[in-house]
Formats: sequence, structure tokens, C-alpha cells
Amino acid sequence: MNNSIIVLYKMNKKIRIILWDFGGVLTDSPIKNFLKYENKYNIPPGTIIKINSHNKLNNAWAKLEKNQINKNTFIKLFLEEAKELKIKDKLDVEEILECLDVKLNKDMVDFFLKIKNKIQFACLTNNISESINSKANKTFKSFSQHFSNVFESSKIGLRKPEIKIYKHVIAKLEVNPENILFIDDLGINLKPARSLGMHTYKMINTQNTKDFLSDFLEI
Repeated sequence: MNNSIIVLYKMNKKIRIILWDFGGVLTDSPIKNFLKYENKYNIPPGTIIKINSHNKLNNAWAKLEKNQINKNTFIKLFLEEAKELKIKDKLDVEEILECLDVKLNKDMVDFFLKIKNKIQFACLTNNISESINSKANKTFKSFSQHFSNVFESSKIGLRKPEIKIYKHVIAKLEVNPENILFIDDLGINLKPARSLGMHTYKMINTQNTKDFLSDFLEI
């Protein structure tokens, strides 16, 4: 029995809940839309992510996802942050927000629905309020029925990767951290979860994730 099989076996005996990220795992990644926007206006690739990553725990994007500011304030702060980073490209922040309107990842969703009765599913997602982006929220709302518990940054005022949001999730799920397998497409969001004792899996692509979960659930 190789090491990976042993690890999966041990996890299988402990895990009671799979905690899913939503955007970029069960949907297409909004990062792809950011790149399309940048390409459309001849803006250097990665510009939007550069702004979002600067002062990442307290920037405009973080405040928006925690519902601490309205859209107008976000636009003002986002452009100020771009200026601080010496980004001279003209940015249409309204259009950038539309990049969050992503389609469900059909292949991943089909697999999700196939396995959802085998174990409890919950969701932890960074999102923005419905009043700011109704389309993106409509996609999420239509799917949220498949989770026993849903944790949205815009509703609880905390967001990944803040350690407090993981502690909040653990308390609400009423399980030990080692009883949770957290799936996210961003390593920065997985590190705090691991530090608390959760099992984690980074989604690189759909097929790898399906293979991992098939092995884990022994299907």
C-alpha cells in the first residue's frame, strides 16, 4: 500500500464533512474573466490580481467581500489602490465587477451531484452582496440548496484567509477540524484551515479533483 493510499484511508476514517469553495471550484474561475478583460483593453495580464493582492486583508476588495463598503466607495478605493501601485491603465471598475459573473463548471457539478449523498457538503465562499452583483449571486443561490450549511463572507463579515472565518465555520458545523476536508483553488485560503487541523485539497483542475474524491470516497 503506497503512502497516498494510506493517507486517503486515514482521511476517510475521519472526514465527516466536505467543505467546498464555490468560485473557481464549482464554477469557472473569475481570474479567467479578469484576463479576458485585460486582453480586451490591452492592459498587462495580472493587473487586476496585482491590485487585489496588495494589502490583501484590508484592501478595497476585502472590504467589499465583507460587505463593509458600498459599490461607490469600492470603486473609489480600488482606483486609489491602482494609482498607489502606479498602474496607469484606465480601469472600468463596473466592468471588472461583471467578471465575477461566472458559469457553473458543468463537469465538476455533475460529479458533485453524483456524490452528494455519500457525505455531508457545506460551502465556504468569499462573495459580494446581492445588491452589488445580482447575477453572480443568482448563480450561487440556485446551487446553495445542495449544501447543509453555507458560509458567505458578505453575510458574516469575515473572509478567507482570515483565521476567524475558519474558526466560525468549525463552531457552526459542530465538528472537530480533523472531521473537515476543505477544497479550494487558492493555496492562500487552505493554509489557515490546515493550521487549525482541517484536511485540505487544492483544486488544480477538474479531473484531478474528481480522481482525488473518487479515491477518497472509494467510488
